[in-house]
Amino acid sequence: MVNYEFFYEGSPYALDGNYGNFIGYRLPVSQVGTSLRPDTANQIAEASNVLNQGFRQIEVGTINSQILDTIPKQHFKEINRLMKITGAQASLHAPIQDIEASGIIENQYSELNREIVERKLKDVMDKAHQMNPDRAVPVTMHSANMGGTEFVRGDISKGEDKFKENQILAINQGTGRVETVFKNEERYYPESPEFLEKREAVKYSPARMMQVANNSAWIQKVENIAAIKKNADEVLGNSVLALGNILEMESAGQKISPENLNSQQNAALERLQRADIFLGNVESSVNSMFDEAYKYSDEIGRRSLRELAKSWGEKNIKLYEEVKADKWDTKSISYTAKLIQDKSELLNGAINLFDSFNSVDPKTGKIISGKAPQVFVPVEKFAMDKTADTFSNVALHSYGKYKDKAPIVSIENLYSGMAYSKPEDFKKVVDTSRKKFVEKAQKSKSEGGLGLSESEAKRVAQQVIGVTWDVGHLNMLRKQGFKEEDLVEATKLLAKDVKHVHLTDNFGYNDSHLAPGMGNVPIKKHLEELEKAGVLGKDGRKNMMVINEIGGFVNQFKQSPFPYMLEAFGSPVMSGGGAYWNQALGAQGNYMAMPTAIFPDYNFQSYGGLGFSALPREFGGQAGNQGSRFSGTPNA
Repeated sequence: MVNYEFFYEGSPYALDGNYGNFIGYRLPVSQVGTSLRPDTANQIAEASNVLNQGFRQIEVGTINSQILDTIPKQHFKEINRLMKITGAQASLHAPIQDIEASGIIENQYSELNREIVERKLKDVMDKAHQMNPDRAVPVTMHSANMGGTEFVRGDISKGEDKFKENQILAINQGTGRVETVFKNEERYYPESPEFLEKREAVKYSPARMMQVANNSAWIQKVENIAAIKKNADEVLGNSVLALGNILEMESAGQKISPENLNSQQNAALERLQRADIFLGNVESSVNSMFDEAYKYSDEIGRRSLRELAKSWGEKNIKLYEEVKADKWDTKSISYTAKLIQDKSELLNGAINLFDSFNSVDPKTGKIISGKAPQVFVPVEKFAMDKTADTFSNVALHSYGKYKDKAPIVSIENLYSGMAYSKPEDFKKVVDTSRKKFVEKAQKSKSEGGLGLSESEAKRVAQQVIGVTWDVGHLNMLRKQGFKEEDLVEATKLLAKDVKHVHLTDNFGYNDSHLAPGMGNVPIKKHLEELEKAGVLGKDGRKNMMVINEIGGFVNQFKQSPFPYMLEAFGSPVMSGGGAYWNQALGAQGNYMAMPTAIFPDYNFQSYGGLGFSALPREFGGQAGNQGSRFSGTPNA
């Protein structure tokens, strides 16, 4: 026997429409949906079970693509038939464990990884269309399945950002490896004003620590190349000094053949050649550093590099046409020495420019000049374009094949500590994906596009790329000190982009997946903002799917959450009006004259009423056995 009073003490007062555990926002039964178990390929059985409980919206999905690939294609068509028979609707959730849209998998970026994920997601879209070919079904895809910047609520009265960085997960852009976490730190430096004046440590934010790391790495490279250059210059200087007499004779017009040199002069000439080899190594390092600097510097740094390149190119053409190993015997020794000295000066200019990129004093944290190349950046910055490329390409594939019935790329927000957990960053993922879609869709079909006009491409981008707004994920910002109004503000920011809703309750610390009304998620306020934006309710798309992800409740309490959800949403008992489920659930007796009310068995024994417990199991009751379908009588 299910004892509803175990969760909700007291009896509802039938005359009060807001009594019971009503969250304050009413949804009809037709909009109360739920997700299926993601750890099984037998989604048909799961769908049948959930539909038998009374749900009219379901979300099919598996935890990883290996399980999804185990589902035969015929099952998606069978699910479609189930939806038609029952009048229900089905959406699809893409796998999460082996899907990362940016291509950063196991902390390593690979363009091949990104392309594989893109192909997997295109396959998911095709399966979504098989499951529901008559409408544009939302396909939920996580914005990220990797860690990211962690935020805490800043003190706005002290000039801090509301989303204050607590730690940054950084990626090395050169290697594509996620390898560093930058946190708040305090360091004591004897020359810092903080220590001299207040005996306090210098405070470093995660962003400042990342800048110091970039600066330190760049300094190390400059120092290494400068050390090699110094050795080359010493060898060059000693060689020129030892060849002094020869150089004077040649400058006076007398050419000296290498065959006429004595042993000491020959040794000096060999050192001159060795200096040229050393300088060649320096040049290779300069070229590599120039490439890194231009890729990862700001516009000020790039401008300086372009000026260097212009000067370098003009001088280099002359130098490298003259100083080559096979021309040593065709030029005078003094001319060769002069060219090598010119090369040394040219390299000095590059090294001095690189040295000026050192932007932060590691002791005081103060800006000195320019900005060191940003090799370490937050994963969000590195991954943004790559993530948007994947989502836009998947949407392009979907619309290209299925037009206005194309499944929707519905990007889901993740919780604090994951990439793009800041609402503004998450919105940027959606906006960037749409922008890239518009750019690609305008290309001709021969170029991989759709040949759409700009206005049509923008319309389609709004249609096929949107948001699955998970209010439970959003609520987990509470543990970082964020308040209810901050969460509702985030819903306002994203409301117009929302295509699909995930409702799940928790207390702000874990993704508990409780039924609505069992935690502290301000579900009513979130849904009201969506209604104001015109995407839910009487002013918008009434049929937007609202999926309750309540696996945590089911796993812990081993019972259907459907009655509690009807109560939480105050769903009407009958379509023609009258009482609501929040007034009826757990009531002591059928005094509201509702033949379909759900009451514990002992109430029927006391009052002689009939309810769901007398119905067959297929309809959520207790009558019948395995040998029967409806009556309970064994089959003959």
